[in-house]
Amino acid sequence: MSRTHPKALVTYASCAIGLLYADRLARRGYDVVMLANGADRPAALARILQAETDAAVEIITPNLCTDRGLDDVEASFARGTGFDVVVNNLGLPPGKSLAEASAADLDRLIGTNVRAYTRISAAAARSMALRRHGAIINVASAVGIAPETATGVYGASKAFLIALARTMQHELGHHGVYVQLVLTAAIRTDVWPFAGCEAELLPGMMSAADVVDAALVGFDRREPLTIPSLAKASQWARYEHARKTLLDDLVNGELAPRYRRLV
Repeated sequence: MSRTHPKALVTYASCAIGLLYADRLARRGYDVVMLANGADRPAALARILQAETDAAVEIITPNLCTDRGLDDVEASFARGTGFDVVVNNLGLPPGKSLAEASAADLDRLIGTNVRAYTRISAAAARSMALRRHGAIINVASAVGIAPETATGVYGASKAFLIALARTMQHELGHHGVYVQLVLTAAIRTDVWPFAGCEAELLPGMMSAADVVDAALVGFDRREPLTIPSLAKASQWARYEHARKTLLDDLVNGELAPRYRRLV
């Protein structure tokens, strides 16, 4: 791939959000590596981009459920001069409830939404911290702040991703690496998971294109957190203030009066 351009890695590039990120970044002048679980849709986009831009486009389809697949992706961070931008958009849709899910179901969802996502984030962090340059876009879901609204381990996996992005921001900021957390709400995508319920018929659904374009506005502004559907940013500021105030109140060394035994 040409090294006259900056280089971006986009994960889950067979889905709408991944495809849109690949398209937008290529049109911004990036060479793009699309990590996908199927090559057909990325290949169709690659043909368009190669006809309409001067971006170099590569498609890789590793099996991220295996150590070898993850090792191969991690090795790609050491080739050339590494990636300038990594869009970590991995994620399987909600599955069955905990009582209904098999061990294989749980392993598959956790393996993608937590294990593979973390391994790729850590590889990006190591590479960029060493070079003191780069940006990581971690795409997660607003379900992560209310995990009980989803089935099984899906909501918990999204809560984990929010926590991971916060940790990355804390650890990587002084290394010159920008980490953006993008929280999406309900989106009309090709992986809408609920059978018998058409996403297009539901109120409050946002298009994937609007989400990605808004997220890139936040990226340009170097926002630590971008929530495309949140009209009043002050609401999140109040949420964060309440969270930090609660933490301050928790760390005091005193037993709460309601838990003291009556004499």
